[in-house]
Amino acid sequence: MSRKQGARLTCDSSLGRNCLFRALGDQLEGHSRNHLRHRQETVDYMIKWREDFEPFVEDDVPFDKHVTNLAKPGTFAGNDAIVAFARNNQLNVVIHQPNAPLWQIRGTDKNNVRELHIAYRYREHYDSVRRINDDSEAPAYLQMEMLCKNDSNKREEAKLWKGEFEADEIEGETEDAVQKVLKATGCSDTDLVRHILDVEDYNVESAIFAVIQMNEVERIIGAEEQHDPQSEVQESCSRTLSEENRYGSRISGNQSLHQGEIGNNTGQARNNDKNQAGRNPKVSKKQKKEQQRLEKKKRQEERHRQKVLASKNDRADSSRRETDSSSHVTLVKTMEALNI
Repeated sequence: MSRKQGARLTCDSSLGRNCLFRALGDQLEGHSRNHLRHRQETVDYMIKWREDFEPFVEDDVPFDKHVTNLAKPGTFAGNDAIVAFARNNQLNVVIHQPNAPLWQIRGTDKNNVRELHIAYRYREHYDSVRRINDDSEAPAYLQMEMLCKNDSNKREEAKLWKGEFEADEIEGETEDAVQKVLKATGCSDTDLVRHILDVEDYNVESAIFAVIQMNEVERIIGAEEQHDPQSEVQESCSRTLSEENRYGSRISGNQSLHQGEIGNNTGQARNNDKNQAGRNPKVSKKQKKEQQRLEKKKRQEERHRQKVLASKNDRADSSRRETDSSSHVTLVKTMEALNI
């Protein structure tokens, strides 16, 4: 057999005629210990879809007898069993044969589905096809890659051209997203919008919300600084000090005033400040309510931000899992394949 580059066969010749389901199990699960269950599930599927399989039973054997024999361990299984297995598991089975095109048995019309690769040798034996030096008990992730004869250079050129075209297209879409966010938010900082779009995975709606939220936070902070009670206290103290300075200047200008009068004037100024604060209790309560409202809004925004971050992390983890799964796939190059 002319083996494909990067693949090896796991021989199962010592295990009799259970080789097909052992090979399929090794491809699917990484081991062949569940071959009896795979056999029974395949037979059950053939019985359920009898009208699809009965016309292809060979040697004029009644269908009921055929499936009864097939259910017994050690009974040889052929193409009809492979078709039933592929359909039942919604995947494709690729059959390698010596010096022959690959046979692909499609169990579903969907694209980009799981492929199991088995080899058929000596007109009676099936093996599982794996990567060279792959002795693990992990599923064999092999994927068929179709190549046109004498056309590999054109294929590479087309790939490069496609990459450049996609890069230009992505840049255009990015600029369009930036302009949408700028227009919707009134923001003029293009670099900031690009950064937020990158953080939000170029989701325009999420980016618009983030910019608006950022502007709102800045507005709230500015309002707090303008209405900061501490600054008002400082301002009040400044006014008191200026008044005291005025009193002091008057005292220095009038030699007839005594030290007791200075104390009385100062005490009177303080009493005036206290009376003024006592006359405006509603102002302080209003400021307190406003402060509480702003703090509550900040807490709500922080909870929303945490939810958004958690959702992004979940999507990133899911994407990493898909990437990790695809990274295990080994491409099996072939010039020609026949579909069943």
